Order: sequence, then C-alpha cells, then structure tokens
Amino acid sequence: MKKQIFQSIRIILIAVVLLFETVLVNAQSTNASRLTQVIKGRVLDQQTKVGLIGANVMICGTAMGAATDMDGYFRIPKVPVGRYDIKVMYIGYKSRIIPEILVGSAKEIVQIIELEENIIQGETIVVTPIIEKNKPINSMTTVSARSFSVEETRRYAGGFDDPARLASSFAGVTYGNAQDNAIIIRGNAPKGLLWRLEGIEIPNPNHFPDGNVIGGGLFTTFSNQVLANSDFLTGAFPAEYGNALSGVFDMKMRNGNSEVREWTFQVGAMGIDFATEGPFTKNSNASYLVNYRYSTIGLLTDLKIIDTDQKLKYQDLSFKLNFPTKSAGTFSLWGIGSIDHINEIENTDSTKWEAEWDRLKYNAEFMVGAFGLNHKYVSGNSTFINSTVAATAKDMIYVQDRLDDNLMLRKNEFAKSFNGRIIVTSVLNHKFSPRLSNKTGIVWNYLFYDMKLQSTIDDDPETFQIFVEKNGKSQLLQAFTQTQFNVTNNLKLNAGVRFEYFGLNKNYSIEPRIGFNWNFLPRHIISFGYGKHSQLEDIRYYLAKRKTAIGYETPNRNLKFTRADHFILGYDFQITEYTRLKIEPYYQYLYDVPVRKNNQFSFINLKDELYLNDQLVNEGTGTNIGIDITLEKFLSENYYYLITASIFDSKYKGGDGIERNSRYNRNYVVNALFGKEFYLKNKNILGINGRFTYMGGERISPILYDASIAEKRVIYDESRAFEESLNDSKYLDITVTYRINNQNVAHIFALQVKNMLGSPNDYGYIYNYKEKNLQRNKMVVVLPSISYKIEF
Repeated sequence: MKKQIFQSIRIILIAVVLLFETVLVNAQSTNASRLTQVIKGRVLDQQTKVGLIGANVMICGTAMGAATDMDGYFRIPKVPVGRYDIKVMYIGYKSRIIPEILVGSAKEIVQIIELEENIIQGETIVVTPIIEKNKPINSMTTVSARSFSVEETRRYAGGFDDPARLASSFAGVTYGNAQDNAIIIRGNAPKGLLWRLEGIEIPNPNHFPDGNVIGGGLFTTFSNQVLANSDFLTGAFPAEYGNALSGVFDMKMRNGNSEVREWTFQVGAMGIDFATEGPFTKNSNASYLVNYRYSTIGLLTDLKIIDTDQKLKYQDLSFKLNFPTKSAGTFSLWGIGSIDHINEIENTDSTKWEAEWDRLKYNAEFMVGAFGLNHKYVSGNSTFINSTVAATAKDMIYVQDRLDDNLMLRKNEFAKSFNGRIIVTSVLNHKFSPRLSNKTGIVWNYLFYDMKLQSTIDDDPETFQIFVEKNGKSQLLQAFTQTQFNVTNNLKLNAGVRFEYFGLNKNYSIEPRIGFNWNFLPRHIISFGYGKHSQLEDIRYYLAKRKTAIGYETPNRNLKFTRADHFILGYDFQITEYTRLKIEPYYQYLYDVPVRKNNQFSFINLKDELYLNDQLVNEGTGTNIGIDITLEKFLSENYYYLITASIFDSKYKGGDGIERNSRYNRNYVVNALFGKEFYLKNKNILGINGRFTYMGGERISPILYDASIAEKRVIYDESRAFEESLNDSKYLDITVTYRINNQNVAHIFALQVKNMLGSPNDYGYIYNYKEKNLQRNKMVVVLPSISYKIEF
C-alpha cells in the first residue's frame, strides 16, 4: 500500500504543479481591493432555537456589521477576504465572540449563532468568555468536551481532513499507529467510543471499519465539505448520550447555501471529491448539499497506471437536503454511505516467505450507511421539538485462505456480518424560565442482523469451525431527561438520568448524571461532572455458539451491559484574550466487564478479537486515573499553538482477579502543535503547521520463545499479560496550505505529511520464516498527501 500511495502522489504532483503555475499567473492580475464576500446567518436562543430579532452582529476590528431581522437572520455584504472574529450582542443575553472565521473569495460564509439568556437581568456577570472557541455546541455539557471546526481538520497537522485523526491532538487521546485512526480515550479501548450523526447513533463510520482495530479504520467517511462544527466529549457526558464508555463524537452536517449555487472539486492522494450545494429554486429557502468521493489509488489501479497485487478501493457519498416551511417547521433528509474493497493474493513461493501475511490470500468488502428524515419544530417561544426516523446498516464480507506447508490453500477465516437498525427518536426541549430548562427524549432501536463467522484456532486448518451463525431481530429502548438550572449568571447546574433496555436478554441500565460549571472569578472557571455510563457489546458476542456433548449452546446471550462511573474535575483559566489553560484530573471505574473465568482475558483490552465463543461472565473491573492539561493560543496575530499533555494509569482485573496494566496503558502522551499564516499579495494565505507527538508504548505480554520457535508463530505468556510495553512513539506531522483568492473562485493547494521523520511503528513480534526466529515487527509508515481544491 505504501508503494501505491507514493506512485499516486508522483502522478498527482505533476498535475498539481501545472495547475499551480497556471493559477498563480492568473492570480497576479486580480485586484485585491475587489475581493469581497458575504457573511450571513442566523442568531438563535440557545435553548428554544427561536430567532432573536434586533441582535447586533459585528466584525471585530472593522466598522462592518448588521442587525438581525424579525426571524433572527443577518447579512453583511462586501467583507474583504481574510480572517475575522465576529461579536454578537443582544439585550438580555450573554455576548459571544466567534473566532477564526476564514472568509474566502469563492463561498459565502454562513454562521448559525446561539446565545445564552442572562438569568438575572442587571446582575454582574463575573465571566463572559472573551473568545468562545471550542465551546461545546451542546449547552448541557460542563466538562471534558470541546467543539472543533471543519477547517481545523486540514489546518492542524496530522488531521488529514479526518475528525478522528484531528482528535488525537486533544488532551487525553492516544492512537495506535499512523495507518489507523482508532481513538483511545484515557486508557479505554477504541470500541468505547460512540459516533452520532445528526443526533442518531451510527455504526463505525470509517473506511475499512474494524479492519485493524475494533472501532478504528483508515479514515472517516465524513467529507469536510459537508460537516458543520461538531462536539467531541471525553467523559461524564450528559444524559442524552448513551451506549458509550469512553467518549462521544457528535457530528453535525451543515445546510447547503439557500441563495447561491456553489461547487467544490478536489483531487489528492487520498481521494477525488466533488461537492455541490445551493437552492432548489430561486424563490425557495430549501437547499441541497452533496459530496461524492472516490479513492485515487482505486482509480489509478482501474486505469492500469498502478500495477499491484493488492487492490484497494473506497468511495463515499454524503448529502443533506433542507426544507424549511412557514408554519410546519423544518424538514431535512440526510445520509452518508461508503463502500470499500481490498484484496491481496498469496505468495506461492515459500522460499520468499518472511512473515505470516506472505502465505495469506484475502478478500474483504465493507459497507456502512446511515439515512435519516429529521423534523425540527419550534412551538411558541419556549419549546423546541426535534424528531428523526433513520436507518443504519453495516455489512462486511471477509474471506481469508492460508497456504499450508504443502502449499495448499486452506480456509482460515470467513466472516459474513450484517447489522442494521431502524431508529425512531423524538426530543423535547422546553425553557420554563431563563433559569430552568429541560431536555427529554426517547429513542427506539429496532435491531436486525444476519451473521456467519468461521475461523480456525491458531491457524490450524483442522480446527476450522463456526463461531456465529444466526439471523434475527431485537430491540434497544433508550430514554433520558436532563435539566439545566442556572443558579446565577455565573453558576450552572446540570442533572439528568438515562434508561437503557436491551430486548435480546432483557437487561437494563439506569444511569444518573450530574455536573456544574462555576465562573467564580474573572477568567477562572471550575467545573465538575459525574456520570454512570454503560455500553452493549457488539451483537456477535451475544450470538456466539459453541459445541457441546448434546449440540450447540449460546453461552454469552445473557451478558449484561458493561458499566463505568466517571468523575471529572476541571479548571479553566483564560490567561489572555486569546490564550487559555485547562486542567482536568479524572477517575473512571469500570465494572461488569465481560471476562473469562479464571483467566486474564477482559473486554477492556479488546483490539481485533472477532472470533470468540468461550463462556464470558460480567465479573471484570478496571480503573483509569489521570490528568489532562491543555495550553492553547487561538489564532491571533497570524499564529496559534496547542500544547496538550496527559499522564494516566490504566489497570484492569480479568477473570482471575489479578490486577494488571491494561493493553492501552501508555502512561503518558504529549502533543505540541504550532501554526503560522502569512498573508501574501491579493489576500492569498500561506499556512504552515507542525505537530510533534511523544507517547508511551502500547502494552504487550512477554513471549514464550521456545514454544514460538517450535510452532512457527508468536506465542505470548498470557499468565504475565501486558507486563511489557512496546517502544515509545515519536511522530512529526506537517501541513502546508496555500489559498489563492480570485474573483468568485479560490484555489487551495495542500501538502500533508504524517510521520515526516519516518519513525517506526512498533507492532510487537513476528515469526520470520527466512531467519527461522522471532523478530520485532517494526514498520516505517510515512503518509504523504498532496491535494488541489477549487471552490467556485
């Protein structure tokens, strides 16, 4: 795959250079004084989503601004291209400053801005955050959360236009390697993360999902052409979030421009994108937004430009159709979908075998999709109802054959797995007064599945057997209520409870949540959050079967929810107008974790174990304790930085009751990111960003050397599980972008390199067939991506 990427980049680079030369010549003739754009949008009440009439919207440092109309809409024309902060003020509400808005020459800027009502009119507000960058969109979140912008996924080095890879810059987050975007939050397994889109739980939305790590993939199916600002939560989240142990990615899609048709085309090493948006008709507020992407490597392979034994293809589609009405609310139709394919043939010359994968032949196909119809309705001035009917699906077919010692292909793995859901949800928001508001919702999930999983044990073809063979249906019922009480303008309390019921085995969970946020001094905030959380395991583990003397049994059908208590304390200090320090100590206690009786195995360490039919019991526990530190300077004076550090300890007890390090106990991670923007002729922008990451190694078990040599495979001493650790990881990522603003068109060139120094990824040990011994499995993976994008 590495060779394919470099071949793709070479071809793309030649095309990009030719485009760059042509565009740069044309750019010189453009008069910068004529390059302007429109900033428009709407100002809403944070709780009720009612438009606020007469709010003042001003562009900081200029004389430009506008007042909102009777429905809360505003429009500021003829804004010169560049970067701006926007300040919004309204009588009786707290003012807000929205920072780092990039105004280009090709696309109008649309902002939806929500304001929080003052509790006691005339009372002194101890703290009004000067810059509200990264403030969670969800107003009931008090700790361990931040919003992120689509633009940051490219501007921040290592982001690779991927929200999951961007998250690895944040405090408390580690990741496995450069090839996978699995998110490890505060020592939890990647499977503990919940993905939501437009308020709906969706399957793992990655290309090649769960291919290397359960919960990870190559990169997400989300295109940054369609995403709006979204939330990332890492613990003690409010009651509206459930079925998660470690964190939540709450993704939002923006609406298409309802007045002007706009297009985007992008070509790069990671894919070819085309996006379009605009109004359905000139006199309608209804809009569409569509993006399609196809893998560059797949296209070049199809055209025979790349000749390789490994075939890798992927494509995805994202869309949102928005239909406002005069009196019946707003309807929207949205969806995402991806199709992936990868295969590789075996090496039939055994003298050339070096590692196990040389004797494997495999073919894999993945499909992930989510589709929803949403209705938003504002009733009066105090009630907002948000309802959705949606369907999600995840399908995988994986076939792996292995050459035996006689060079005969034998079945080794077979997985045909389909999971689907039909989801009906409705959430009622009601503001009783400026002090008191409530959000209550119910979610009904109709689950259906069709699975057949077969595998050998330790690659012995004589042990090829069925682990799961079942189709059927079940239900998951979820409900929550959460209340926000503002004691004063400076003290906010949140409390809620969540209920979950799993119809397959009639297990349920009741989960209280509570938190507060106190602006106790100017520029100083203390916050606290507690939450009881639970998560279902993948349905395959409940359906696993094994043979007995009288037939087959399903030993794990009655597994309970895995549960966790989160305790988080936060301190936020706004050092200067554009700089903040945030410190969060935390403690997490996990219990009812599935484990094997009298064995070290625990789902806390789950990584790629798809085939399990041993009897499991909910007797495992675990703890994650640590502190996250963030020092951040927002973009001002054309530069910014983000420094994060996390120190943590992750322990677990398996079915044998012995406390050990967990697989994901890396102990520490430090990120240092710095970026600078240079404004060149005609308001063109050159951006340079670098990020250095240093983190401890993943834990592994010691190897049994003699047994491994005898069996020609790596055998670990599981009685000493995770006593050793792999080498520390050191990565340097860079991003260089150049935006050329012309009249009604913009050209963006980008170079992104992950692991620029070529630091090796440490994967543990492999058996080397040539050397007939064990060796460390270290691979140098450098991921470069060159891209060109045009907006018009």
